[in-house]
Amino acid sequence: MGRILARITGSILCFIGVIGMLTPIPFGIIFFVIGLMFLIPSTPRAANGVRWARSRISIFDRSMDLITRRLPVPYRRILRETEIK
Repeated sequence: MGRILARITGSILCFIGVIGMLTPIPFGIIFFVIGLMFLIPSTPRAANGVRWARSRISIFDRSMDLITRRLPVPYRRILRETEIK
């Protein structure tokens, strides 16, 4: 039940984040990253998708790296799982 709830919450937050990135004040990235923190541990396909995007889109990789460095340690561990090796 917890995994399903994490997937639903993460999906909703990512959707809100994508919509929020299209506004003039792009603070949708915050919602997008929080949604990814719900999706990466609960959905292996999400982690693979983020790894794929990080390997193909350099600006996405740089922004994820910047965000990862600023997060507290427990949350940093989740996003470090998607780093390109």
